Amino acid sequence: MSQNKTTRKLEKKADTSIHLQSSSVKSRNVGEERREKEAGSRIASSSLTRNVREKKSSIPPSLSTSSFSPPIFRKPPPTEHAFDPELRPFVLSTHCDALFASLRGLQEEGLLLDCSLKLLANSHKAHRLVLAAVSQRAEAWLISGEAGLKEVELDGGRMTPAGLKAVLDFSYRGEVERGETDEVLEACRCLGADRLEQLCGKDAVVNGSEERERSLRVIRTLWERNAGCDVILQTDSGDHFAAHRVILAAGADYFRALLCGGLRESSEGVVLLRGVTSWVLRNLLDFIYSGRLNLSFKNVWDLTEAALQFQLQGALSLCLNFLQDNMDETSCLDILALAEAYSLEDLGRRAEDYVLANFQRVAKGEKFRDLPCVQLQRLLEKDALNADSELAVFRAVVNWVEDDKDRRLSHLARLMQSIRFALMRPEELQEVQDCKLLLRSSGGKTALETVNNLLHGDRRTSDCKPRTPNQVLVLVGGDCVNENFERREPNLCLWFARRFVRGEGLIRTIEWKALAHLPEPPRFRHCVCVLNNTLYILGGRKYYGALDIMKTALRFDPAQGRWERLPDMSRPRDYFAAVCYRGKVFVLGGNCDDMNCLDSVECYIPEDNTWRLSHPLDVPLCGHAAAVLNGEMFVSGGCDSHLRCYPSLWLYDPVHGCSKRAPMTAGAGRAGHVMLVSGHRLVVAGGLQPMWAGYGDQMQCESYDPVHDSWTSFPVLPRPHLSPAAVALDGQLYVLGGSSADSARDMPWVHRYDPQAKCWDKLGAMPRPYADLAACALQLPISLKS
Repeated sequence: MSQNKTTRKLEKKADTSIHLQSSSVKSRNVGEERREKEAGSRIASSSLTRNVREKKSSIPPSLSTSSFSPPIFRKPPPTEHAFDPELRPFVLSTHCDALFASLRGLQEEGLLLDCSLKLLANSHKAHRLVLAAVSQRAEAWLISGEAGLKEVELDGGRMTPAGLKAVLDFSYRGEVERGETDEVLEACRCLGADRLEQLCGKDAVVNGSEERERSLRVIRTLWERNAGCDVILQTDSGDHFAAHRVILAAGADYFRALLCGGLRESSEGVVLLRGVTSWVLRNLLDFIYSGRLNLSFKNVWDLTEAALQFQLQGALSLCLNFLQDNMDETSCLDILALAEAYSLEDLGRRAEDYVLANFQRVAKGEKFRDLPCVQLQRLLEKDALNADSELAVFRAVVNWVEDDKDRRLSHLARLMQSIRFALMRPEELQEVQDCKLLLRSSGGKTALETVNNLLHGDRRTSDCKPRTPNQVLVLVGGDCVNENFERREPNLCLWFARRFVRGEGLIRTIEWKALAHLPEPPRFRHCVCVLNNTLYILGGRKYYGALDIMKTALRFDPAQGRWERLPDMSRPRDYFAAVCYRGKVFVLGGNCDDMNCLDSVECYIPEDNTWRLSHPLDVPLCGHAAAVLNGEMFVSGGCDSHLRCYPSLWLYDPVHGCSKRAPMTAGAGRAGHVMLVSGHRLVVAGGLQPMWAGYGDQMQCESYDPVHDSWTSFPVLPRPHLSPAAVALDGQLYVLGGSSADSARDMPWVHRYDPQAKCWDKLGAMPRPYADLAACALQLPISLKS
């Protein structure tokens, strides 16, 4: 095989053996020089660069003839021996096993073999260094300094092929073959393999991993003594580091391709490594020979880049774990830039999550000022951004622009589009209106128009979603048996979950706090929905007579703690469904007089403060559920006026009405249930189902895939929930309260479904065992939550 073909084969293998590589060795003609372009963003003098540069090609050529200039994320220590009190040792437990597995691979492929053991006309090739870790005789061959392939004629009268095989297997695997103990012992005596000889005399089980660790310690000692080193690595400063070719090739794919691929460096005694400092190279060599790195924030940046350059996956893992475990407000943006420069996706996600969770503190740091506009805009658009209020987000953007006003003012329009002004209180909007910076650009003036409209009560038609970390779970209305067990009483309080407490063992509790009181009359069997962080409370009933069903509607602004009475719906409704859709509030069907169900649909338009009728449902329904997924409205289940329970699922359009989708599969029908969005699917849970005599609890859940129009099973609820409340919050599903169709008892529990664990978990009880309640997620002012 030609030199180029051999090199291409090795390159392909190196590319597929490591996922987080930033470079690969390319074949080239002798004398051809390639220079690597700068990759990614630079962070100099312990701060972010003003802009993250476009990441360019990072293909290092032959190391002896080219210069490698990786991004500099931190200033390195001034000298190799600089004292760093924060340095801590980190050990990769899998390093030794991986190294010896790679050594076995080199032996099997016939690469870098320098020892040929002839026995009975057969030749057994190996690496002198690996044998020297267990054999005194092989150590003498290694120290002799003889170049090329060392050929040794073994005494066929004393040693057998089985005995030699046992020594070689022990050298590369750390495993002991006791099948022919006498033959193994004789081979050990011939080769001076004292450690294997001692193990053969023991009955205890030999731990191969421990024996490989002992062999690696011997190899490291030989390296420290400069025994048998056959290559010199030279840095730009002229410092030299002796090493063993076989260990370099086994420890890093980069060196394997360099030393085994037929390039000029594979036959040279001195290899020049450009762009790597002496102290970095010494640390990487120390890792290859031990699996250990000493890390701190002063050296981890350079070591991470070098581990990427030389494709040292193990060292890279230690560096990335260090960065993840020690991330704080001063380092998270550096880590994010490093991750984006080298396409380290998992590290980038973790760094971004940290920035979002600690946005206000990060925004006060100096490095935030150097954040590139594209990156800042991406952070602002995230629902997961955590801040006390949207005003704090606005202030951070203004400070960022003013730090370099001449260059950044042109970005103001883009950034203002990511500010959620509809979530601000009037006094916060007033501060925005007083910001003179907004008058200096057309985009800023557009933002001022939006703020002015909001101050004058003009609500936008688009739904402004609250940021997830700032939201809390809120209970609205419902009824329960009073404390004396004399009668049922409606609930006038709005409660929010201040925190979820995990006690000893399986004990869980929820700390509830009163948010506000419903204006009279109280409500149950009602609906709620949230538009622009404003709570809409619709219909329901105030007591238990047929004339107690209501058509009134309320609106609650949590930022101001203010209630507002809205125009009445056209019909009284309870056991209906409501959703926010395209900036409007839709109510669908429901019971109007305890005798007849409704098929009518009407929507509330905030801009006009009016209700308007939409296309009716296919059938009159009550006890159904509705949800919006991917911009489409779905309606599931419910009962008609004849108490027939439907398993149906409809896609509803306000203009064209219903179109049928695949029906639910669990039971003959479902009503009094909830439907929530989980990822790109719909989940139905709780309610009741038709039985051979009446109705019974439906505890089975199922999820709907709109792409394939199909239902699949979902983990079963631990307890029955008939007419409960339900909320999707932060990727998790909450089902609260309700009752049991079988026992007629109210259900006090809150259950949460975690998509990661794929199970329901009981979080604790509500303030009272409410039934026929509603719930939502609201963003509350920090003063209320604290």
